[in-house]
Amino acid sequence: MKNKNSARIRNLILGAVGMILFMCGDWLLDAAGAGDVEVGLAVHSNWVNMSTWRFVASTVLALVAIFPVWLAAKEAMNISTEVTRKDLRSSRFWNKTFQWGQVILVAFGMGFHIILCMFPLFFKQAIASGATVDFATQTVNDTAFLVVIPLMILYIICDVGISIAWYYLVLKKELKLGKWALLCCPLSTLIIDFPLKMIPLQFFKDFTVAFESLGWFLMYIALACHVKNSSVSE
Repeated sequence: MKNKNSARIRNLILGAVGMILFMCGDWLLDAAGAGDVEVGLAVHSNWVNMSTWRFVASTVLALVAIFPVWLAAKEAMNISTEVTRKDLRSSRFWNKTFQWGQVILVAFGMGFHIILCMFPLFFKQAIASGATVDFATQTVNDTAFLVVIPLMILYIICDVGISIAWYYLVLKKELKLGKWALLCCPLSTLIIDFPLKMIPLQFFKDFTVAFESLGWFLMYIALACHVKNSSVSE
């Protein structure tokens, strides 16, 4: 059992490291600097001045990050299965929601991030090929409009759904964690993101673009704490 728990903690920590890579990818993609404004659905005004290598590197980081995240997601699903109270319909429902959130993260998280990286790459290549800024902007925004609905559905299930399930697991004490763990999910970090962005310093606007990935990072760290606490109580 001790070896099993050690391996489980290791995989969860590896997943947290994977999420740090995703956070670095988020900063490379979205930390656009002072004066940046959204132009339509997807385009940012500062894309013109941002180096292409940033978006390419962000894509590579997502490719590298998904494997350790997969290891952590498997452990998270196993933990959820173990703590499910089979006699409670609510427990079965929210644990299943939690598990599906992990599946969607692994299946689509990397692709979701890479699609977002493709938008500025398409934009910059269009400009480099002689297109006007207005044409490149309209083309990218029109393309984003075609895929926004399925992307938003995945986003809602993956981030909002799993966060609500996480609140249930923590509040119902199915996980051996204190209420501090309520902060350790994507929805909580995104809520914290809003007041921080209101601070009139560019650092906070750029830093908080990684707060969704930060929520996943904290979740895997919290699950590692749960495993450790469970092993102590055995």
